Amino acid sequence: MPGSPEKISITICGDGGCEDSYSVTRVVDGVPYFLSITDTAGQEEYRGLWTASNLESDAFLLVYDITNQHSLHTLDYFMDMIEIETEQRAEQSHRLRQELGDSAAGLRVGMPPPVKIVAGNKCDLKESRVIGAPQGLEYARRHGCGFMETSAREMVNIEETFSLLIRRVVEARQAFYQPTALIPEPAHGSGWVPELNSTASTIVHSPSVELPSKHVAPRQRGFGWLRERKRVHQQPADRYRYGKSDPPTPSHREKQQNRPAARTWRRVWCF
Repeated sequence: MPGSPEKISITICGDGGCEDSYSVTRVVDGVPYFLSITDTAGQEEYRGLWTASNLESDAFLLVYDITNQHSLHTLDYFMDMIEIETEQRAEQSHRLRQELGDSAAGLRVGMPPPVKIVAGNKCDLKESRVIGAPQGLEYARRHGCGFMETSAREMVNIEETFSLLIRRVVEARQAFYQPTALIPEPAHGSGWVPELNSTASTIVHSPSVELPSKHVAPRQRGFGWLRERKRVHQQPADRYRYGKSDPPTPSHREKQQNRPAARTWRRVWCF
């Protein structure tokens, strides 16, 4: 449909997820995007289902708990599966373009490599920290990922994380589908990924930023940072951003379609 938001699928993985799926429209750099988000549980009993249903996502948000050393090592399993998926996408894209030949010109053939960002959650718990930011950053660099540190309770770097994911996906698509892009034949086990403008953007919660010391609100079961925000509909961003004006009252059908979005961000990352 002309004018409809570009769709982006995101899978959140790591220990302590909600095992839920939902969708929401977000505006980044003045452009609306329809996000389809799957929050996986990350436990052993769900991993078979995870590999079968989530590997075709555009982006992966790999979350660990900075107060739990084991939670960082848990991401190794997901990293391995994503790297295998990256190789398979490259092989399939190369094969399809060879089969189509000149007829592939101007067509979106294959899938871009998935975007990966590692996020260290609970950065507000300084006294309980056991994983330092340099350790998390080194882990992300080793796997070719972006890196963030976040706090669901203090809302540190939450919106920035998803904005970065969206921008990375857009960059990956532009690089992959540009007319002059050539997909080399991937060697077995190469883990080939096309080079983007920036390999691993790093946004880390700065120790110099003082968090409220007397904050007594209980830790939310998810990122409730959008609990009270106005939902962004598929209208121009400047009309309804930050509640400056109220959007038109949705019909009953629209309410039914948008019902999952109302609880989207409160269900993310159930640590």
